[in-house]
Amino acid sequence: MNLIKYLLLATLAMGSTSVFAEGGAERSQQFVDTFLKEQERLFGDRQQVLVKRERQAQETAREVAKD
Repeated sequence: MNLIKYLLLATLAMGSTSVFAEGGAERSQQFVDTFLKEQERLFGDRQQVLVKRERQAQETAREVAKD
């Protein structure tokens, strides 16, 4: 009987926390958007990074081929 009471209390407690989480999804999405913009500002576009790595790999391959 005690186990059922604890399960009921836990269920009610979990259900009531959703009332206090109003706007949580929007704040989370806003944080992710801001984070991604800041990362892009700091490190540049992914495509540019990939092109730079590819260019470096080609230069390395050319140097190895010369030897």
